[in-house]
Amino acid sequence: MTPATDPSVRRAVAEAIRDHGPITFARYMEIALYGPGGFYERPPVGPGGAFVTAPHIHPVFAELLARGLRRMWEDLGRPDPMHLCEVGAGDGTLAIQLLRHLGDLPLNYTAVERSPGALVELAEIPGVRASTELPADPHLILANELLDNLPFRRVRMGPDGPQEIRVGLEGDRLVEVLSPPDDPTREAAEGLLEGDDGVIAEGALAFADTLGTSLSHGYALLIDYGSEGGGGGGTHGYRDHRMIEDLLEDPGAADLTAGVDFAAVARRARAGGLQAFGSVAQRRALAALGFDGWARRELERQHELLDARDGLEAVRAWSARSKATLLVDPAALGRFRWLLLGSPGLPMPAWLATASEEEPPAHPEP
Repeated sequence: MTPATDPSVRRAVAEAIRDHGPITFARYMEIALYGPGGFYERPPVGPGGAFVTAPHIHPVFAELLARGLRRMWEDLGRPDPMHLCEVGAGDGTLAIQLLRHLGDLPLNYTAVERSPGALVELAEIPGVRASTELPADPHLILANELLDNLPFRRVRMGPDGPQEIRVGLEGDRLVEVLSPPDDPTREAAEGLLEGDDGVIAEGALAFADTLGTSLSHGYALLIDYGSEGGGGGGTHGYRDHRMIEDLLEDPGAADLTAGVDFAAVARRARAGGLQAFGSVAQRRALAALGFDGWARRELERQHELLDARDGLEAVRAWSARSKATLLVDPAALGRFRWLLLGSPGLPMPAWLATASEEEPPAHPEP
């Protein structure tokens, strides 16, 4: 279960509003998620936390992802050592699993986190260096379910045009306040109908800028939920494995997310000098890395266990395989997208080329 809310978070939000007037939703997120006592002060992921990610659902995710990372290491010319950096490493589940599959490589693994609690846990994992910053000249950067909770601003299309949704005070209650638009607000509102909300993905675009200055010879793989264009998706809150509607009710008690506009991130990365190989659905990426073969072998193992009259182990094998299908289910995590960026001159990895062959064409860039 999610820990009890720290009342100092609400006080910090209220003080920021009293000092500066209504604050942007991005500033609200900074305080509620990343400030003292905020949601990410301790790792909230895992079966006992607020939500789970792909490596918590089944370890085959890390097994196949490691296969893709290994092939990118080969495309990089097999650097020795190979500097792998996971940004937003959380409780370290993915790091532990990847190290198990990549242990034969000359690997330097850096786990980057802002959460003080996560940094303590990550530092205890053998083979992992915990840090608050990207290392110099990484070869591979991995961000799994990071971009969706980097701070973003919000916009709403009203009858007289777009307005920014800020956070204000009404007595002691946090409320939405509509403010005049600026240029980013107007841009984010393009295509919205009256009453629709959109986001200005300040944090995700700033991260793309950081990648542009960090990658001199390497790849960055960004995995998250969202879409190729169209603003990415609406805003959501999550607590105790369920969605919440009121994003302002209890600051610091819930995760705050918005679907990622991968086309916008790719454009920003290209503007920073990187290649953007396009994004593909997770179900296609995992299929290209061997998910279907793994599933067949697991089914065969289940039948062998039944033939051997080991019903309990057969049920366990069936249950694990069923969980793993969530990773490729289009109605579940299979809808997530993988966006690969690279420094100039690097090839598209073969597994991504295979996944892209089956991918419907993306919206053309303006």
